[in-house]
Amino acid sequence: MRLRMRALFAAGAVLCATAASAQTDPKVAPKTVAPPQVTADVATLQAQRTALFQRMLEKPDDLDAAFKYAALSAQVGDLEAAIATLERMLIFAPGLPRLQLELGVLYYRLGAFETARTYFKSAISGPQVPDEVRLKVEEYLSGIATAEMDTRFSGQVRLGVRYQTNANRAPGLGTVLTSSGLTIDPGSVGAADGNVYGAGLFHFSHDLPTQGDSLEADLVTYASKQFEREELDTALAEVTFGPALDMGRFGIDNAVLGIYGIASGVFVNDHFYSAAGGAGTRFVIRPSARASLLTAFEYRYRDYLETSAAPTADNRDGSEYRLYTNNSYIVTPRFMLTGGAYVQLTEAELGYLAYVEAGISGGFSYAFASPIGGEFGPWTLSPTAGFVYREYDEADPVIDPTASEVDHEAYVGASLLVPVTKSWSLLADTEYRDVSSNYAIRDYDNLSVSLSVVKRF
Repeated sequence: MRLRMRALFAAGAVLCATAASAQTDPKVAPKTVAPPQVTADVATLQAQRTALFQRMLEKPDDLDAAFKYAALSAQVGDLEAAIATLERMLIFAPGLPRLQLELGVLYYRLGAFETARTYFKSAISGPQVPDEVRLKVEEYLSGIATAEMDTRFSGQVRLGVRYQTNANRAPGLGTVLTSSGLTIDPGSVGAADGNVYGAGLFHFSHDLPTQGDSLEADLVTYASKQFEREELDTALAEVTFGPALDMGRFGIDNAVLGIYGIASGVFVNDHFYSAAGGAGTRFVIRPSARASLLTAFEYRYRDYLETSAAPTADNRDGSEYRLYTNNSYIVTPRFMLTGGAYVQLTEAELGYLAYVEAGISGGFSYAFASPIGGEFGPWTLSPTAGFVYREYDEADPVIDPTASEVDHEAYVGASLLVPVTKSWSLLADTEYRDVSSNYAIRDYDNLSVSLSVVKRF
């Protein structure tokens, strides 16, 4: 039974990982956070700005130097300097559409939507406006209309097919089950299988009367249907809901504190398996144009349902405490570093089912021009790797009454995102995972490969 349970719990990892990505979504950050626009080393950019500033002092009507200075200022996050420079340029080039467009973009990034709208409309008010300027203005005006709505909804849906060399995450034939020498029966060994699956991430936001605050709700869903191992069919969902408070009121810029309730449920093989409820808090901050940091603490109480298929499931009832962080750092517009860590305490009715675990992960994303051309953006390659340590509270009397279980889990993976339209993408990903344990029954490795389509809205 515990062999099968391990495969079922693996589905829960999908929910946690997807929920974590929801919480790092930029939408949870304050509206005044400027999108990162870093193209080179900051020291190099500052040196170029200094030279261009001196040039502007010597020749105030040099529009090329002023444009370059404003662009560099925006790249290092000094939007106010960029705006001041471009507004001075209006004295020498009144009514220039591209200049008004750039000012509109900068005010948009600052969250000053009314001023941005004024500049955007001025940019397309003349008789000879370049088509690319008009199209860009229309996109930003649409963005302002959405941003000014009190209520917003967005999300993404992913549908795909996956193949795994060890779908039930079990050891091989002949593995010793207990210290007395029992072995795994053929029906319980690791087996290859494939599935079709779907995952959804939906975000709802409603502005509160206080400046910068909002009510945020996120729904994460996942379901899979196996080709052969029907006992592994899984469906689960988790919703979080609560206020997100702008920390600017305490002098902490570009930061938000979220406080939320949590509710989730899991079905396995068409039977209700478990429910969970709890609460959490997360702190998200963007200290610079390059960095984004998230730290969160969550509590859940998990209640498992005893059924004929899982007659001892309720032995796992108990609380779960999880502290984690997810961070990113933009090195260049094409290259971003990512990393995270967590520690989790899981309680249970029986000590050999309770455990503490800690994990660390890291990776990067690299965007590159499509090798086959296309107008919908670059391809993105994202390798990742991680390690998990897990230690159980007590020994399992059936397997080894003298020592509690200790697991070491390592994994590597990579994904490739290929845009095919403005809102549709193809996603290919693969992962290899290896678990080594002092309980031989817990040893397994698994290679998974999947291909999916992703729709953003």
